[in-house]
Amino acid sequence: MRPFWGRMARPITILRTWGIGERSGGRMRVGVLVAALVTAALVGGLVLAGGTKKVGAERYSAYADPEKPVISYLLSDPENVEDFQREFALNDGEMADVLDAVRRENEILAGTFSRSERIVQANRGLSEERVGEKIAASSFDESVRAAVAETKGEVKRILPPGRRSDFRPWVDARWQEKRQEFDQEPYTFMTTTTTTDRGRTFRVYATQYRGHTLREAALPQSKLKFEGGYRVRVRPAGSSDRGWVMIKDVGPWNTHDNWYARRKYREMWRNLPRGMPEAQAAYFDNFHRGRDEFGRKVLNPAGIDLTPAFAREIGLGRYESAWVYVHVPWVHS
Repeated sequence: MRPFWGRMARPITILRTWGIGERSGGRMRVGVLVAALVTAALVGGLVLAGGTKKVGAERYSAYADPEKPVISYLLSDPENVEDFQREFALNDGEMADVLDAVRRENEILAGTFSRSERIVQANRGLSEERVGEKIAASSFDESVRAAVAETKGEVKRILPPGRRSDFRPWVDARWQEKRQEFDQEPYTFMTTTTTTDRGRTFRVYATQYRGHTLREAALPQSKLKFEGGYRVRVRPAGSSDRGWVMIKDVGPWNTHDNWYARRKYREMWRNLPRGMPEAQAAYFDNFHRGRDEFGRKVLNPAGIDLTPAFAREIGLGRYESAWVYVHVPWVHS
């Protein structure tokens, strides 16, 4: 049987994580997280500081996290789709049903995010702390948990009964691969940069959103929208298609995350490496408790949003998320 990915004409359009909604400005104080070290006697031996994070990572299950849309992220990768179909011996129709379940989750989460953005917009005069309280009092987290649980249940129903117990190990194994990539090569793999005569190029994850115009993009720094005149060049990883696009909105997730700037010039999150969006660190490494500046659970690692019309120009399907190279001409070494 030929792999589902190679045969079907439509799957790429439904393999998407999302980034939809209006954006707004604001600033938030970054709290300092103080962690207590566990003594050697409590764990039966000496725990080295370098190994503490590894032990915690090994115990963490992305599959079991009720607010982690890890399945939709993993199945946005064509290689993972082929591997999933091969591993669980699914026919094309069954694989299509799995991807339909992912699409439904994405649509639900997009609506959830849009509702939270309306809360942000309606409370522009408040501090990020107060806006975060209002979002926490809404149904944001509950909607995320319900959507994630529904997807897990639907996919397990599609799998052969004798293989359903292997679903969680498959998800966690693929997640650990992504985590290892994040830990081992945070500067070169996740944030590949190339210095040019004018500007610098970064590798970040892109989602799509409904813009104010058909052809635009959003970066998570509000000044770019309000000052105007900024544009970037975007090229999907593994593709030669590329194009210039104006920055006309703010997002995804944060509003003061100029991730492309050197650390001393970052408005927020100065403890992150240059080229790493806060959402990326939150999604992969639980940075800032896995949340954005408004306290929302970060559901994808996106550092740029593209409108569907522009995404189509550079070879992406409608609401297809992907790793892309973003050339930022106004920054230098």
